[in-house]
Amino acid sequence: MASLLPANAGLFEKSSEAAFSVRWDALSAGADAVRTAKVNPPPSVLPYLVYEYGLGELTPYIPNAYELVVGRRGIDWQRIRGTPASVYQGLGWLGYTATLEDAWHGRAYWNSTQLRFGSLPLNDFPDLERIEGVTRLSLPKRSQLRRGVYQYDVTAAEADSTRLDECMLDFESGISVTPAGTLWSFGRVTEIEHALSQIEGTAIGNWIDEPEEEGLKWVLMQYPWLTATFPWADTPTNQRRILMAAWFVNRTLYVTFRDEDGEVIGHRRCRAVRPVNKRALGRYSVGDQNYDAVTDGRMVYIDAMTDFGDAEDVVAASVEITVGASRAPGVKPGKLWLEPDELVGGHAIALKEVEIPLRRTVRDHIKFVLDFDSKNLPTLSFHRTQNSQYLPLLAEVMELVPTPKLSFNTVANIQLLPLLGDDS
Repeated sequence: MASLLPANAGLFEKSSEAAFSVRWDALSAGADAVRTAKVNPPPSVLPYLVYEYGLGELTPYIPNAYELVVGRRGIDWQRIRGTPASVYQGLGWLGYTATLEDAWHGRAYWNSTQLRFGSLPLNDFPDLERIEGVTRLSLPKRSQLRRGVYQYDVTAAEADSTRLDECMLDFESGISVTPAGTLWSFGRVTEIEHALSQIEGTAIGNWIDEPEEEGLKWVLMQYPWLTATFPWADTPTNQRRILMAAWFVNRTLYVTFRDEDGEVIGHRRCRAVRPVNKRALGRYSVGDQNYDAVTDGRMVYIDAMTDFGDAEDVVAASVEITVGASRAPGVKPGKLWLEPDELVGGHAIALKEVEIPLRRTVRDHIKFVLDFDSKNLPTLSFHRTQNSQYLPLLAEVMELVPTPKLSFNTVANIQLLPLLGDDS
C-alpha cells in the first residue's frame, strides 16, 4: 500500500505507519462496511437503524423491517406522512391496494375515511390489525379510519327525525374485530349452475319425465293447477320446465355448508327462490348471464347469504341445497343460520365442491341457477355421509342412464358420470 505521509515526515510518523500497515486491509474492509451499512445492512443492525429513522411505531405492523430501511423507504414515508400517498405506501408494504373514501363533510364524522379494497384481504388475523395500524399512522392526525369494505357495502340510510331513526337502517354494514374498533364489511360471491337430475328430482318429489311429441299427460300430473301459468300453445318441453320451476316457489330451502370430511358446518336459509328466464337486463346475474323473475320461468334462481360471524376459522369444501328439511324442536322460526343439529331431514340437491374459507368479516353470497333441461347431463355425486338418502336409488341408476360409469375420488365420493354413447 502506498504511503500517505508527506515528504517531510519524521521518524515517529514513519514508524507509526509501519506498525499499522498490517491492519490496513482489515480497516479498509471496515470502511467499506460503514459506507454500505444503510444500503444492505445485516440483520443485527436493523433495530438500530429503525430507531435512528424514528420508525419504531411501524414495527408492530410491518413484519419485514427491511421494507422500512432498505432504499430509505421508511424515511420517504415519514416525509409524506399525513397524505393519501403515505397510506398507499404503507398498504403496499403489506401487499394490499385500496382507495381512500372520505366521509361527506356534512356528517358528524366528517373527519373519518374508509378503505375500499380492490381484492379481498387474505386473512382477518393478523392482516386486518396490520392494515388498521399502518393506515392510522399514515392518516393526518385529525382523521380516523372508520371502515374497510370489499364488494358488500351497505351505507347508512338518512332517516333522521323519522320513525326509522336509530333503527338498523341508521347504521352501515360491517363488524368490528380489531382493537381500534374499525368496521370491516367484506363480501364474496360463489355462483353455481346446475341441471336437476332425475335422481335428485325423484328424491324431492319434483320430476316429470321428458314429454313425448303429443305433450304432457295431465292424468299423470301431481302439480296444482295454479302453477300451470304457461300458454296452452307452448311446447311440452317448456311446460315441463315451467311446472318443475314453479314447484320450488314458497318452499323453505337452505344452503348447507360442509367441510372436507363431509361434516355439516351449518345451514343458511335461502332468501330468494324465484322462477326466472334469461333477460339481457335481468336483476339477477350468475356467470355471464342475467335473469329476471317471471311467473312462467323455466329455471329457478336460488340464493343465500351468510351473515357476519355465522361461521369462522373453517373451510367449506362443498355446498348444496337442502330441500324438505324442518327445524329441530325449540329452534325459533326466524333464525337464519342453523347449526348442524338444528335442521332435521331433507334431501340434498345441486351438490358443488368449493373452497370457501368462512370468516367473521365476510358475507358469502351463494347463487344457484337450477335448470330442468334434460339435455344438460349433470354430474351426480354421492357422498357416504352427506347424500345417504340417495343410496337406495342407486339400484335404479341403470334404468335412468343407459351407460353409467362409476369412479371413486380421494374424498370417498362416488360420482356417477353419464357418458351417453360410451360403451366402456
